[in-house]
Amino acid sequence: MNDLRQIFIDRLVKKGADPSSLPGILRALSKILSANPDIDPVAATEKLSYLGWKEIEVDYHLLQLALAYFESEDPQSSERFSQNDSRRQAMRLRDVSTPPETLNEFDNS
Repeated sequence: MNDLRQIFIDRLVKKGADPSSLPGILRALSKILSANPDIDPVAATEKLSYLGWKEIEVDYHLLQLALAYFESEDPQSSERFSQNDSRRQAMRLRDVSTPPETLNEFDNS
């Protein structure tokens, strides 16, 4: 769990978070994700910006790390973050699957 926390914190800092602001940012992200676990990255960025965290740009991977981190922090309330787990799984598959012709572009052999 500490590794997940550290990866999540590192990603937040890489995406523009000020380390001294992390407690507030974590609280804001937790509330955003508990209200809507299926939120898209653009909407999450807009909500954080509205709350005053304009320096952070949320991407898909940051959202997935945040969900995993918040679920692991409080296992009893993990249902708040997984209202529609099948949709999240489908999003993961969609983002990971790459058409074969795209893979050939990277083949150097």
